Amino acid sequence: AESLLTITNLVTVVAFRQALNSKEKGIEMPESAKSWDPMTGLVAGLTALAVATALVPAVAGATVHTPYLAGFMDVSLPFESFGANPEPENALTIATWIIHISSLVEFLVAMGFAWRWGDIVENPTWKGLTWGLLPLHSSGITACTYHLFYNRIPVLVPLQALLTCVGNTTAAIAAYRIARSNGWKPEVVPENVIEIADKVTSAPTGAKLEQKKREESESFVGFEDLGAALAGDNDYTFLIKLFVGCAIASYAIKYGETFFDFPYDANVYLGLAVIGVPSALNAFKWYKRSQDPTFEGWF
Repeated sequence: AESLLTITNLVTVVAFRQALNSKEKGIEMPESAKSWDPMTGLVAGLTALAVATALVPAVAGATVHTPYLAGFMDVSLPFESFGANPEPENALTIATWIIHISSLVEFLVAMGFAWRWGDIVENPTWKGLTWGLLPLHSSGITACTYHLFYNRIPVLVPLQALLTCVGNTTAAIAAYRIARSNGWKPEVVPENVIEIADKVTSAPTGAKLEQKKREESESFVGFEDLGAALAGDNDYTFLIKLFVGCAIASYAIKYGETFFDFPYDANVYLGLAVIGVPSALNAFKWYKRSQDPTFEGWF
């Protein structure tokens, strides 16, 4: 399931990146912006790979704590002789950590791309998509926190489900607002229902959108994030650098946390803090960027 989420995020980031690059350089839009075929092929190939990595161990007789991909990226070093605590048998493998962390990074990159796209096309409703993805990003942080504490804080499971439900709803509302701002109108839907939906979601149309453009088109200048920092790379080097960065972070988390006692204590308040603090900083970062064009953020 996490692999499929990563694939979804990855395809979204690659397609968004290609379109942004063309818009910013004033060149012809990429094939992925004009046809389903390029991204469909990428999704099919990556999904087949994800299915294979799940089915092969299952057929081979995997048990509850069989390491994903046989733990081929894990290292067998005597960390305990250096003062580390022993890992429990449900500790994630490096490959699984890479999947989890890459999902978080891809969410942040996609949020930045949506914000930049809103400026480029002078349609601020795209920035609403960034806000709409915040709960989903927090949901990803919650999943990582659950595994950081070796699955010992069960309340994080329903919390992640709640954040996912809320995030799917807010992302859908943001997508509706974008569609309405571009002139789309639901077919076979009564006009009064559309008016109610527009009012509930504050969907901008017509003159209201033009007014919003004039008010917000200069609200964000010089945005820098991972996507912008690697804008000069092609898709392949971008993905390689993304993988390497996530791999380094995965090794640091998997083996670094064993030198501390807190992952084994299962303190629910600490777990909530691990989720809440970065989520709040992320939200405040976007708020500041919408208010102060010179603010670049902390991460």
